[in-house]
Amino acid sequence: MALTIFALFSGLISINAHALANDHPGFFITPDMQFDYAQTLFDQKDFIAAQVEFKRFIHFFPTDPRHDRAGYTAGVALFRSGQYYEAAKRFDKIIRQSKNIDTPWTRQSSFMQSQAFEAMGNTGYAQVVLQNHLKLTRDTDTKDRIYLELARMHIQNTASPGKDELDSARKNLMLVSPEKQREYKVTKQLAAIDNAVNAPTKSPVLAGILAIIPGGGMLYCERSKDAFISFCFNTGLIWAAYTAFDHDNPALGGVITFVETGFYSGNIYGSITAAHKYNKAARINILNKTFNFKPGFDPVNKSFFLKLTHGF
Repeated sequence: MALTIFALFSGLISINAHALANDHPGFFITPDMQFDYAQTLFDQKDFIAAQVEFKRFIHFFPTDPRHDRAGYTAGVALFRSGQYYEAAKRFDKIIRQSKNIDTPWTRQSSFMQSQAFEAMGNTGYAQVVLQNHLKLTRDTDTKDRIYLELARMHIQNTASPGKDELDSARKNLMLVSPEKQREYKVTKQLAAIDNAVNAPTKSPVLAGILAIIPGGGMLYCERSKDAFISFCFNTGLIWAAYTAFDHDNPALGGVITFVETGFYSGNIYGSITAAHKYNKAARINILNKTFNFKPGFDPVNKSFFLKLTHGF
């Protein structure tokens, strides 16, 4: 019985939401009532309910001047509730329907859509969104923000294995308008990038050559514990293989030699990899003195990564 009454009451609200315009008596919901209710839910961090109520406001009052604001806030609510894909779709709709790319809500939608893609672990799309906006906007402040965001993404990507985008970061920072370069401390950011590029490195080739002596490559990469373990393990297996052959046990010697070949190859490959990791860590350590890398989580690929949290 209670459920029936609630359903009937909800139906009356939906039907009579249009009643104000038609001048019929009944239960009225004004645009102010609906918008304020949605905003209250948003302020209370009930983002799931807030985005529903903002969508309801858009549906019932499509000509209200707060239409774009409601659409944008609904997208932010989706983003903050972790629905990044739906948030990206909402912001994309605002961008496509806008006749002027430089309206406040359209501009903010581009930045938020970029953040939504980034939160999904798709930095490529995040950059494309901003680059598309950059081609269309004439607002200098917006361009500066985009250059800074792109630089931040390139610096963050550099923290990922196998990527070096510091040159792209530098190019974007240098495009920031002269008036804003001091405010955003661009000179300091560029100096940090230059220091990272010129950081002391280890040669992967030399690490591999030194690894001919088990543990030598690891010792060169300043990983003394790994060097000691590698030396003991490999020399131990080599001695065991020699002893087996010396005692006329070729079968055992062959098995040990086969196993040692794998570990010996791993010692060389591990030394080369250690050199690459050393170089990456050296750059991150220098960048971290200016920027701030913190662990992040990619909800799509379910993997951890380093996230740049420093604000320009």
